[in-house]
Amino acid sequence: MNILYILLALLIFGILIFIHELGHFIVARLCGVKILEFAIGMGPTLLSWKSKKNGTKYALRLFPIGGFVNMLGENGMEAVQGENGEDGEHYVEPSLINDTADMIDTKSVEENDVEANGEEEVSLDPEIAKQAYCNQSVWKRILISVAGPVMNIVLGFVLMLVMVLISGHNAALTNQVGGFFIVYENKAEEQGFKVNDYFYGIMEGENVKRVLSYGDLEALVQKSETKQFDVVVLRQNKDGMDTDYVTLKNVKMDAAFLKSFTPSVSDSTGLERNDTIIKVNSTPVHTYNELAYEVMNQGYKPMTMTVLRDGKEMVLENVLVPTQTESGAVLGAVDFIPYLEPSFDFATVIKHTWFRSLSTVKMVFDSIFGLFSGRYGVETVSGPVGITKVVSEAAQYGFTTILNIVVVISINLGVMNLLPLPALDGGHILIYLIEAVRRKPLKKEVEGMINFIGLVVLLSLAVIIAFKDIFTLF
Repeated sequence: MNILYILLALLIFGILIFIHELGHFIVARLCGVKILEFAIGMGPTLLSWKSKKNGTKYALRLFPIGGFVNMLGENGMEAVQGENGEDGEHYVEPSLINDTADMIDTKSVEENDVEANGEEEVSLDPEIAKQAYCNQSVWKRILISVAGPVMNIVLGFVLMLVMVLISGHNAALTNQVGGFFIVYENKAEEQGFKVNDYFYGIMEGENVKRVLSYGDLEALVQKSETKQFDVVVLRQNKDGMDTDYVTLKNVKMDAAFLKSFTPSVSDSTGLERNDTIIKVNSTPVHTYNELAYEVMNQGYKPMTMTVLRDGKEMVLENVLVPTQTESGAVLGAVDFIPYLEPSFDFATVIKHTWFRSLSTVKMVFDSIFGLFSGRYGVETVSGPVGITKVVSEAAQYGFTTILNIVVVISINLGVMNLLPLPALDGGHILIYLIEAVRRKPLKKEVEGMINFIGLVVLLSLAVIIAFKDIFTLF
């Protein structure tokens, strides 16, 4: 991988982590919590600056693999923490807080003051105690925990808006079927055709007349007296990442040569031109992006599609699409052509931004379910090393491609952190919800053990995935 692409990937990680931690930081400050350190990265400090106004230390650390917001009286907010009370400041930790009253027990503090390096014992100022994270109401702690993941999800939505605007009207595709692929399946090259060429249209003077179904192609050939056409095909380029329009001159399209082409599978199993697909199995779809994702995710087996046809709702059973295997998983593939949106106004932009973002959120949950159900193997999971490789490859195909990757990573980071797993923000939220129901917190020893076990499991998985990603590079 080019070093510049690696640096780009690290920059992206750094920005996403910064946004995540900024969410925690802003809400904590709004809730009156004292911030000891706001750091990007882990390990030794490279650069730091301490605010004279509020005493917060801002730091950039060596390893760009994480970050944290270190709050007074907070234990286990993030997976890895800095040390409370740096630079000689000694603060009482949550073990000195009276859990039953959820307030500072000054008598307990006096009896349990912290002694550091043989120095005299220091009492905790009651005003400082009010700024401790552990002394905040359970709902404030939930808000602080949820703020980081929500910032990542919001960032994903905002970047999706940017991507929709940059992509423009030509990428604003509807969930209405405008036509079907006609594929050249003959392995032998004939009259300029190559295997997997898509029949796009025929030349009429200087214009291209689209051919949108195999039936249309048959009718066109039958009506022609000469059976001779200049044909335009779509052909995958050498990189396999884009398609080129190729014109083939004087193609003899007789009945025998028509057998070299195959109609779309979905065309043969129930879909028709002008059908508006509103559901794939039980999942509603509103745009082509949503539709394409659901076909990919669910099209590895026969689907039930609900469509609007001539103004009436119809249910089509056993609709099939072509399938392909990637990383050991069987995926469906779209074999029809959608219509463009009639206009690219504000409402269209918001519609596509919203539903494409929701589809990305759903993709995270589908991926998790697929892992546990066995549909996806461990080889489909990537950590920072694997994601760096993906970003490096995407960067070679333009800004929009890499922006799409960043959107997916940002939303993925936000959603994953909201899962109720120990050591993640969602795990802390679950503990606080239990506290709200019980009306008293869990014992600090129990909460600490839960977070410790979760941290060990997560770090173990991270190491395994990192080794897997490294081995796949060679």
